[in-house]
Amino acid sequence: NEAEISSSLLADGCIIEGKIYNSIIFRGVRVEKDAVIKNSIVMQNSQIQENALLENVILDKEVLIRKNKRLVGQANYPVVIGKKAII
Repeated sequence: NEAEISSSLLADGCIIEGKIYNSIIFRGVRVEKDAVIKNSIVMQNSQIQENALLENVILDKEVLIRKNKRLVGQANYPVVIGKKAII
């Protein structure tokens, strides 16, 4: 009920409690309360914890973004995070 999603594509098995705009979210992703994802791609089984911000970011599989972290890239030069990283 708390999720806000606009112009995005989400796969099945996601748990979304935050906000997602203009993004692609693969299966099994968890976006916790007050997390915001904009113009990004989040691959399967990743977790975005509370109050995190991702903008112009590409996350590979099984990435953990901890509480209150901010990753902001440029539209023509996104931030890319590799598989199983913990930020």
